[in-house]
Amino acid sequence: MTQFSSRSTRHRAPGTGTAGTRARIAGVDAARGLALLGMVAVHIMPLRVLDAGGSPEATWAATLFSGRASALFVVLAGVGLALLSGGSGNIGAPKLAGVRRSVAVRALLVFVLGLGLGMLDTNVAVILVHYAVLFLCAIPFLGMRARTLGFWAAGWLAISPFALYLARPWAMEWLDPHRLGASPLPEDMFSPAVFLADLLLTGYYPLLVWFGFILAGLCVGRLALERPPVALSIGVFGAGLAVGAKALSAWLLAQPGALAALAQAANQESRELSVALVTGQRLGNAADSGWFLAISAPHSGAPLDVLHVVGCALAVLGAAQLVCMALSALFGQVGEILIWPLTGAGAATLTLYATHLVALDLFSDISAPLPRTGLFIIYAVGCLLAGLVFKFLGRRGPLEALVHTVSRTLGRSG
Repeated sequence: MTQFSSRSTRHRAPGTGTAGTRARIAGVDAARGLALLGMVAVHIMPLRVLDAGGSPEATWAATLFSGRASALFVVLAGVGLALLSGGSGNIGAPKLAGVRRSVAVRALLVFVLGLGLGMLDTNVAVILVHYAVLFLCAIPFLGMRARTLGFWAAGWLAISPFALYLARPWAMEWLDPHRLGASPLPEDMFSPAVFLADLLLTGYYPLLVWFGFILAGLCVGRLALERPPVALSIGVFGAGLAVGAKALSAWLLAQPGALAALAQAANQESRELSVALVTGQRLGNAADSGWFLAISAPHSGAPLDVLHVVGCALAVLGAAQLVCMALSALFGQVGEILIWPLTGAGAATLTLYATHLVALDLFSDISAPLPRTGLFIIYAVGCLLAGLVFKFLGRRGPLEALVHTVSRTLGRSG
């Protein structure tokens, strides 16, 4: 849950940090802050509940954030990688080599941290191991420009869901990659074939598909995000993609026999299936039906789900950047201060993500009887207050500082 860089190469930091530091792109940090809050919500809130009549229904956390928050994080990780490797400008070959070494070191540190956090008793699908592998896979793409990355991203996002749909049954049959659990653990490394199959194909974040999110972020990070027309274009394109994918899914599933075939494959009643399509849970063997390719359920890896969550990520990024620029233009530094809690939290996502998981484990007995909504508010306010403190002090989060220092030192030594 880390970012590598949200720093603009053109402007000084307004009001925080030391002299000579480069200004962070506020919209990127704000979007990260929203993604962090979304992840906290789905970690704390149930995704489905029973209504007064005993029928299942999706919660607001599932409706708003399920699948979208984690995809937003990955897209923004790609944006951070692009900014670290030159943004919309050029970067020389020697410096790019150093960046690649730094990314490799950061990925290793995040990988180890992810394995450690997976050992906590939180019932959370920790994504950091997957992040680390995605970062390593992105290293060969760091020297590409926006146009080339755009072609790669479009192709990957279009083809990979179908490849996943075909490869998953093969992996289950020949490699028997039972789910290693929601989070990879250190002992899983002793079953490398199963471990890799779970990461790439059968796990909660199948990297075969999710690498397309990194590529999309890399492409966007190569654009001039500080320009309002660019931010607006990103937001409008993302919103159109998200709405279009969801509308196409709804139209396809409205065809005669579509939902019935899915319900039969998933062994679900119609009401249960409708909730499963919102939460992404309890879909069972829905992939046995060809109509699976028409759904847009979270974490399904279906084509329209992939396009929808990428569109949502781009829409949030574009909107966040426009709002941040508008506040700065209208109110100057006061406008920037107004969003310090969100941008500060977004600049310290690795620290706050890890901290909230540790807290969920340590205080599980105390928090168990509390209302879930109230508990989420406590954690959300805690993240925002921590973000405000980090921003006011002009400091990185502790884990961000550690990863930055180690990776910079080892990256330069190559």
